[in-house]
Amino acid sequence: MSHQTYAVTGMTCASCVRHVEKALAATPGVVSAAVNLATAQATVEGTATFEDLAREVAEAGYGLAQIQAEGAAGLDENLAPARRRMIFALVLTAPMLLAMVPGLGWHLPGWVQALLASPVVFGAGLGFFLRAGRQARHGQASMDTLIALGSGIAWAFAVGEWWAGAHHLSFETAAALVAFLLTGKYLEARAKSRATDALKALLSLAPPTALRLEADGSVLEVPVSALHPGDLVRVLPGQAVPADGRVTAGQAEVDESMLTGEPLPVPKGLGDALVAGTVVHGSALSLEIQAVGADTQLARMAALVAQAQGSKAPAQDLADRISAVFVPVILGLALLTFLGWWGLGGGFAQAWRPAVTLLVIACPCALGLATPVAVMVGLGAAARKGVLVRDAAALEALGQATDLVFDKTGTLTEGRPELRQILPLNGQDEAAMLQVAASLERDSEHPIARGIRVAHRGEPSPVAGFRAHPGGGISGQVEGRAWRLGSAAFLGLPFPAVDEDVIAVGLADDAGLQAVFILGDRLREEAPDVVAALRQQGLRLHLLTGDRLAPARRMASAAGITEVIAEVRPEGKLEQIKALQGGGAVVGFVGDGVNDAPALAQADCGIAMGSGAAEQGTGAAMAAAPLVLLRPGLAPILAARRMALRTHHVIRQNLGWAFGYNLILVPLAAFGQLERFGGPMLAGVAMGLSSLTVVLNALRLRR
Repeated sequence: MSHQTYAVTGMTCASCVRHVEKALAATPGVVSAAVNLATAQATVEGTATFEDLAREVAEAGYGLAQIQAEGAAGLDENLAPARRRMIFALVLTAPMLLAMVPGLGWHLPGWVQALLASPVVFGAGLGFFLRAGRQARHGQASMDTLIALGSGIAWAFAVGEWWAGAHHLSFETAAALVAFLLTGKYLEARAKSRATDALKALLSLAPPTALRLEADGSVLEVPVSALHPGDLVRVLPGQAVPADGRVTAGQAEVDESMLTGEPLPVPKGLGDALVAGTVVHGSALSLEIQAVGADTQLARMAALVAQAQGSKAPAQDLADRISAVFVPVILGLALLTFLGWWGLGGGFAQAWRPAVTLLVIACPCALGLATPVAVMVGLGAAARKGVLVRDAAALEALGQATDLVFDKTGTLTEGRPELRQILPLNGQDEAAMLQVAASLERDSEHPIARGIRVAHRGEPSPVAGFRAHPGGGISGQVEGRAWRLGSAAFLGLPFPAVDEDVIAVGLADDAGLQAVFILGDRLREEAPDVVAALRQQGLRLHLLTGDRLAPARRMASAAGITEVIAEVRPEGKLEQIKALQGGGAVVGFVGDGVNDAPALAQADCGIAMGSGAAEQGTGAAMAAAPLVLLRPGLAPILAARRMALRTHHVIRQNLGWAFGYNLILVPLAAFGQLERFGGPMLAGVAMGLSSLTVVLNALRLRR
């Protein structure tokens, strides 16, 4: 079973989304299907083949296409034809509108009006009729149905007026209706294209070529697509890293703001990880390629943004349910409006205009765009700040959270043991003991080893006969003297009494224990301020850890958290999250994305601390939680929460506008109150503006 994303063509409103989803869901082998109007994409889970899916979608009156590897390259591909249709319609419609200007004295003969209006209605607007016809054959109706009926009736009545010898014809109404709608759709498409800027920016960060180091020592410029793991490349100052890898030569500063959101460059040297799209400053670097193409962190980030932008927020459910019955209801209201005006003695000439105005003004475009376009922009803005959201529902849940639960190690704390104290014994020199320990640990990647090396800061001494003892310690000879470094059990020697929340490592030689190194984790510097800010927002905060109770309480107290549950295994964390949810809480869980995976998955919003991703790869963190913080520290939680609240606020504004627009204008159209302002023409303008309004409102999230 797999998840696949496809491009959908022919969709124009929320009703289309429902039709495509039904067609996909009816395909054998499909477990679930979700369609996003703003991205014009469908995400399908199951075993169905593309051919089967495309056939079902085609039978429903729409098209399904596989997305090309270039990803965002085709995001703007529909803008050019949409612009041409808009210009064509406006140019032909303008002379008819000018004839309506009082005092201009410009009266076009009927045959000229018909010659101008017909290409607009049935040429530029042909797509409305084709899609409406395909949907009608399947017993479906959508925005295209409303527009096709409205413009078609107006054109047909104009022809009847012309044959009857009437002085004023309605050709300009039919043409202007299509022209204004096409203009609105083009402006809407341009605005939606801006909403995908974050994804396009991510995909454009990696350079198109790289300087590959050949076996003979020469440098060859090759396309990035020609690189393979194991290749050596050279990155000059000011250039972007072409693919993920590790530094093999050189020292420089690297701008990783695209990954972490941090503006200051990070020093990089031998063995350090480099990520595709980051920019080298100061000096050239050589690196060995480790991941290319879709396996790079940049590609994974772009895939996450695209996946999240295509996901549905729970707030969209209401709009989807309403859109399922909206168009049939509007068709019924338009028929009642027509019959009512005709029954009042107005005749066909007076009855058709309010009915057509109602048809057009009620098109549910704004309703269908209200939520997905806000989600697109909100998630894109979050991605630029290093907050990756895999699922729109998680972002909405973060904004509605009542409880936030923190893991301790690596989340509330730095997760890196640092040397706090050295206890030299038997008259040994503290600096000399640190020199020996750092030398023994020079090649170890263990967190304790890094803590000792960081504290030393000097050049290590050569080590002979080095040997690692997994789970115990290490041994070797430094300047001809045999040493062992490790736990009390490994050394077989008693240690002086230390606090229970620290790590004690002993250094011994043949004469016995010579020093004890005290290491401990440290509370993140920003933790108290972040905790205080979250508490001010009304969140209940908890610490949930597998550590012992006493050190957990001390760390929680330092951070400002009062509710502590300690000594729980990963499955125990899962049960605690379920217990909070059982009490009616909306729970967010913040963890390291690996051993906290069950709790991250169970929480309404799982938040993975991914700040170490540049060094250890984001695969585990990205897979563990729907929301990943790539910027170091806890402060991004506040930024993510602000983005969640802002996005939810914009969604509510958009839904309020979409519903309010129809609630106000549909009755006015039915009772003929819009006729004095242009009737169907005003409806076309208003419908386009309503869709544009929700898109522009969502674009405020980019700021």
